[in-house]
Amino acid sequence: MATVIEPRPLADEVEQALVQLDADFAAVYGPDMGAWSRGVRGELLEMQRARRTADREAHPLHPRKASAGRRRRHQRQLPWRIHTIAPAAVTVLLAPHWSDATGEVHRVFIAQCFDTDGNRLNLPRGGSARLAALMQGAFPAADWNRPQTWHADGNQLTTWQQRRVA
Repeated sequence: MATVIEPRPLADEVEQALVQLDADFAAVYGPDMGAWSRGVRGELLEMQRARRTADREAHPLHPRKASAGRRRRHQRQLPWRIHTIAPAAVTVLLAPHWSDATGEVHRVFIAQCFDTDGNRLNLPRGGSARLAALMQGAFPAADWNRPQTWHADGNQLTTWQQRRVA
């Protein structure tokens, strides 16, 4: 029976690296940090900061938001950008999907594009992620925890409502 090793989240790797760094410095300079020279303490703090920065670049504390002008430009250019990914699309359905394949739950989007006849269009590799990024940039105020539908005729985004069959 083969053992499956699950990848660890980046935050756990950073934490483990910081613990190992503290242990290495304590082994060389002693457990009392107050007895260390100022240069040694500065070097330790600089190395800790560098390790933490790698994690913060991957997971920023405060993600940047675009200015209002940039959001308007994204929204104005959205139909053209969508048609570069799915040329005949008149309707795009974006549905969030939560995945925990790596042990840490994260959200990915599944996109379905439809033409004027209602036929489903095939997307290129990575098309769902690119469409989700475009739509989130153009409509940041939308509730992205719920499925959203984009309509080409009015360049509008609406929350998807499942049709009820009576």
